Amino acid sequence: MGQVVITLGGVTFQDFEVPQKIAVQGGQRVAVHPLIGGGQVVDMLGDDPGKISFSGIFSGADAASRAQILDAATAAGAQLALFWDSFFYTVMIEEFSVAYEKPWWIPFSLTCVVAVDPVAVIAAAVASLGDLVADDVASAVGLSGQAGMALSLGGGATVTALASAQNLVSAGLTVANSALSAGAASLTGAATAASGITGLTEVVASAGQLAALSSMSGYVNRAAMNAAVAAL
Repeated sequence: MGQVVITLGGVTFQDFEVPQKIAVQGGQRVAVHPLIGGGQVVDMLGDDPGKISFSGIFSGADAASRAQILDAATAAGAQLALFWDSFFYTVMIEEFSVAYEKPWWIPFSLTCVVAVDPVAVIAAAVASLGDLVADDVASAVGLSGQAGMALSLGGGATVTALASAQNLVSAGLTVANSALSAGAASLTGAATAASGITGLTEVVASAGQLAALSSMSGYVNRAAMNAAVAAL
């Protein structure tokens, strides 16, 4: 990595101590909810900073002391600043191992868990409530077909419009619950195979509609809350 200098806590790696590569693992937390009858709802739960790992060799007269510093930080669960080039993180060392060969030559490897990723913090701060409302409304509208109702906010996702949408979804939930109960009663009380199949079909359809409406309710309620905050 050339002339790059890596610093972890109070320990600096430079020259040939710098590893050939630093593995940075991150992602987005997601929750996938399969829906009865097909399809799924995917909720984005936020940034997952992940882990950073690299290996190298402590060298020189202070090789052992620097290895001991990181060993102590690992045991203490200390939060340390890790930076190189234009990258900066606050991390905790999850795994740290050394292969002591000589007092002045100690290969090591470590894996850090990211406690704070400033880039992700900034990105979260930049995201406006309006964007969050729009995303939730889009998700709710996307479920309207499976929910069996038309949900449109053509006039804009205002507090008033979202309150009306909440009432509409709530009413749909009541109807879907009643239909599910009726289908279940028809299924359990079926006198013939044909009527049993009809009851089962009603249960499956109502359950799928109820699942979609429940997801819609979550999106619409969150959008309404964020829209109300944005209007303050």
